[in-house]
Amino acid sequence: MLSGWQKNRLRRKALTRRTALAKAQSDAGHALASHFPDAAWPAVNAVVAGYWPVRGEIDPRPLMETFLLEQAQLALPVVAAKDAPLQFRAWHPDDTLEAGAFGIDVPGPKRPVLTPTLLLVPLVAFDTRCHRIGYGAGFYDRTLEALRAAGPVVSVGLAYEGQRIGKVPAGRHDVALDYVVTEAGCYRAA
Repeated sequence: MLSGWQKNRLRRKALTRRTALAKAQSDAGHALASHFPDAAWPAVNAVVAGYWPVRGEIDPRPLMETFLLEQAQLALPVVAAKDAPLQFRAWHPDDTLEAGAFGIDVPGPKRPVLTPTLLLVPLVAFDTRCHRIGYGAGFYDRTLEALRAAGPVVSVGLAYEGQRIGKVPAGRHDVALDYVVTEAGCYRAA
């Protein structure tokens, strides 16, 4: 296991790499649907929780709009409390958003809270085993743990292929994803 400062250094390097990838491949999000695994494709009326892209994250909105066309319900994450799982509020591409925690746009408080069966997860780095490095606050780890305890959920990390690293160092609270999808392919957890 890496010490905190080592993991933070790895995270900083990965964020710098992701920023460069985002500038070089600004339309990479459009390729995600062609690599999305059939086994994870949402059913009609399934709730799909995506995210609003910030800081160079690959853009999930083209994929989410594809799911919407196939009659899935969409939601975006909202930070409810510092050490709590994320909450997911209904979202449609025509909705007006408001500033939420960390300056990320979110649906307003009047939008219904939904429980996703498909969770699209942003990440800083990943490996072929579908382990990920996030921002370090643990929001998605807590959220996946709570969702999995409540019922079935499929977790899919979305990333640029260039975010793949040899091996994500183990963390005692880190939760593996079921899949990671990039603009170039798909990885499945062992």
